[in-house]
Amino acid sequence: MFLKTITFAGAFALLGSTAIAGCGISSGNVSILSNDFPAIQAVTSAAATCAGDGVTVETNLTKDHKDIMVAALTANPAQYSSVIVSNSTLVTLMNDGLVRPLDEMVAKHGAALSKSQLITVNGKVMAVAFMANAQHLFSRTDVLEAAGVGAIPATYEDVLAAAEKIRAAGLMEYPVALNTKAGWNLAEEFVNMYMGTGADFFKSGTAEAAVNNKNGVATLEMLKSLVAYSNPDYLTYDSNATQAEWEAGNLALATMWGSRGSAVLDDEGSTAEGRCWHCSFCSTNLGQRCTPSFNIVVGRYRNLNQRVRRRCRSNIRCNDERHFF
Repeated sequence: MFLKTITFAGAFALLGSTAIAGCGISSGNVSILSNDFPAIQAVTSAAATCAGDGVTVETNLTKDHKDIMVAALTANPAQYSSVIVSNSTLVTLMNDGLVRPLDEMVAKHGAALSKSQLITVNGKVMAVAFMANAQHLFSRTDVLEAAGVGAIPATYEDVLAAAEKIRAAGLMEYPVALNTKAGWNLAEEFVNMYMGTGADFFKSGTAEAAVNNKNGVATLEMLKSLVAYSNPDYLTYDSNATQAEWEAGNLALATMWGSRGSAVLDDEGSTAEGRCWHCSFCSTNLGQRCTPSFNIVVGRYRNLNQRVRRRCRSNIRCNDERHFF
């Protein structure tokens, strides 16, 4: 896929601040479009603390963000000043030339950023890493023990063997769940598992897809085997649905994003059985480890007017995870 030399802007301003003065803006509107899950809710809640005294902060957290972001940013002026996307949805915005460079803002406000956070293309800072999110295998050790499973599964083959024992023991008919909703979620499961095989997505030096191979077939076969232990409605399971099933105590093994961990482990919306006391990384004999997906913040879009651009600042305090502006 050809990527235009577009400019990535770090205008997801105002984060990590607890007062308007600390946000560095005195008037105007900050509007944020993003997915909806706990980690992003925390980020946008921090941004909301900047509202007041002439500053408005508006957020639209929706699982449909991927479907509306291009139209929203193509408008002139753009409907949003910032959009939080993952690396799997970033390419669309880059190819449509909807983002601007961050160099100016990094120079002015990025003293606390490390060099490894600056994602550079053709000498331009295109993004700033803000968060790394990886899929984890969440497991119910009490169910595993009751089924006679001696260890937490370390490979997908282990997951299948454990699921069969759980079913055979009459503990759960459908003990496994992945985010397999038709569309992006199912595709992401394929991508993550395929990446775990170590195979390349594209033919060397080209943008020609190269997944039609034994690794691609093995990935599809493993997904087919796993969903055989999932609820028949598995094609409706996105992250929210999988989490809800887990918290209801209906699952023993589930692949979920690490950012779901705090919500799974808290006392809200969970049964005692649904709390996960031992969550493990998953690996597969198909190819080693599950792979991370980096979430990114994109801001200061091409179609923002200059006045709005000046109001956008990058002021995020970063931890061990990676964020992209």
